[in-house]
Amino acid sequence: MTGGGVVVLLTVLLVHHCSAQEYGKTGGSITLTPRIKLSTPPNTILWKWGTKKVAEKDSPDLPTDYYGWFQGRTTLDDNTGSLTIYRLSSGDDGDYSVEINGQLKVDKYHLIVKDDATIPEISKDCSATECTLKCSGSADENVSWLKMKNGNNPEEEAVPTLKVVENGEFTKFQCKLSKPLSYKTSKIMTLQEIFQAQEYGKTGGSITLTPRIKLSTPPNTILWKWGTKKVAEKDRPDLPTDYYGWFQGRTTLDDNTGSLTIYRLSSGDDGDYSVEINGQLKVDKYQLIVKDDATIPEISKDYSATECTLKCSGSADENVSWLKMKNGNNPEEEAVPTLKVVENGEFTKFQCKLSKPLSYKTSKIMTLQEIFQAQEYGKTGGSITLTPRIKLSTPPNTILWKWGTKKVAEKDSPDLPTDYYGWFQGRTTLDDNTGSLTIYRLSSGDDGDYSVEINGQLKVDKYHLIVKDDATIPEISKNCSATECTLKCSGSADENVSWLKMKNGNNPEEEAVPTLKVYKNSTFTKFQCKLSKPLSYKTSAIMTLQEIFQESNLPNNSGLIIGIILPIVAVLVCVAVFGYFKGWYKRFLPGQRDSGTTTIYSTVGSTGLNTTQSNNIEGDATPQGSAAAPPSNGSNNANESHPLTGPPAAPPSNASNNVKEDEAA
Repeated sequence: MTGGGVVVLLTVLLVHHCSAQEYGKTGGSITLTPRIKLSTPPNTILWKWGTKKVAEKDSPDLPTDYYGWFQGRTTLDDNTGSLTIYRLSSGDDGDYSVEINGQLKVDKYHLIVKDDATIPEISKDCSATECTLKCSGSADENVSWLKMKNGNNPEEEAVPTLKVVENGEFTKFQCKLSKPLSYKTSKIMTLQEIFQAQEYGKTGGSITLTPRIKLSTPPNTILWKWGTKKVAEKDRPDLPTDYYGWFQGRTTLDDNTGSLTIYRLSSGDDGDYSVEINGQLKVDKYQLIVKDDATIPEISKDYSATECTLKCSGSADENVSWLKMKNGNNPEEEAVPTLKVVENGEFTKFQCKLSKPLSYKTSKIMTLQEIFQAQEYGKTGGSITLTPRIKLSTPPNTILWKWGTKKVAEKDSPDLPTDYYGWFQGRTTLDDNTGSLTIYRLSSGDDGDYSVEINGQLKVDKYHLIVKDDATIPEISKNCSATECTLKCSGSADENVSWLKMKNGNNPEEEAVPTLKVYKNSTFTKFQCKLSKPLSYKTSAIMTLQEIFQESNLPNNSGLIIGIILPIVAVLVCVAVFGYFKGWYKRFLPGQRDSGTTTIYSTVGSTGLNTTQSNNIEGDATPQGSAAAPPSNGSNNANESHPLTGPPAAPPSNASNNVKEDEAA
């Protein structure tokens, strides 16, 4: 091995690849600093974003080159090798690496650019004695709550929702949303504000807000407000009531009770209302929420071999429940988002119910037979055959297939040809002996309910056909802390996600979870995402534990390895230097100086190191294992005379005259 090759090998062995997770703020700046200790300014610096160059300095006396969209918003510090990126955006997310003096990827960084945390808003869901507080925010924000007692510092509790009781010890509450580089807090909400009356109105309807104060005589003054704006005001008993803003013409005030009635409600009327009676400020407060009617739900289903899971359509602010009926009995109601039904269960009819505070709607009744009609899957562009389950001893006389209420194929008599209808013509065939129907060139437009009538028996069998595309090829993304990473898998909503986890030499274990947590000290070393559809599945590229955490640590016995290698390297270097100077001395004894011009080729041992190299060296760094051309007395002039031999001999024909030194050597 050559002296230069040994140095490069030792460098590679000693480099500790360590990936730092860095966070930047949208529109801000970040500085990435190499962790390598430099005693002098580096000769060459190269920063990369993935495989693309960001900034490069080839020589101390040359200016820095900047590349791509990093031009004009990036600066490189020549002394420390630090890279500063300005005007950050999410497009700057990714893996950055730096090469100092030709050492490949001395340091690696994973940059994540985040927006500022959002200003949270608190919503509430109240019962008679307690309220559950919820906080708005995006999925990548951490939620916590600040709870305050009178005169005390707030206590922080990291929970997504907070339960508050009316007679609790805490009197003020605040929601906090946090991101790695910022956080925001909501307005403070007092216990009194939390337990103000919650009122619901229906879009287009009316509502009456009545003060809870007990009045023995009609009040002298009444003032209703919506937030800080006036709604209705009565200054004196003998003066008429004044109405304000868009409440004019659709609001009435009862002079005796102080009640306020608002007509033709809309979502624009949502908000906090307060009333002042006889000058008492905010005697009562009300939060008004105007809701549309509940929507009419529809039931969808997902099958296994012996059971079916029913799901109900609806908006996020509607409560879901299920009505289950036995023959001749009143329905039983169960408040669950999805309902599992077994084929031989005691309930025979099912209905979904969607509720809002002032209304509810129910779906059509679905029977057990309809629920367990055969579920069939076809692939886009492929074909499917639907076969009647009825046992036939002889070919049927009449066959009729329907798609919903529309005819697909019909055979009226054994001696007549089959008729095909609509867009099924030209891509459908009917088997006269079995009654089977085959549909070709499937598309999502063929989705739906199919039924067959054999010999006039209505709907002997029913099938629900779903046509699916192939599963997509997944890609893995990750979100990491110091000791763990959460892996996410790309894919569409109708694809099932699972993860294949592999140990060395073992078969993979499959875990059906949408996201996977991986720990740095995991016993699993390889991971793969799997996206499945009923007729196909696809897997991602395998990701190793090392790739996930982006670091390649030296083994635990690295001290022992270095202790063995260093003496060997020292011996090899000494042998190489001794051999080189011994050969040089013999060639240039005083008696041989006049023998003419000599071209020097020096070989050390059997390594094949030749001092004559190609003088035109291109690329980002000296290839591993090759020695750079040695400088001649610190000069870059290839034609400079040797102090003993005079002008050098002509270089070999395959060499270039442009010499670029590699300072890393």
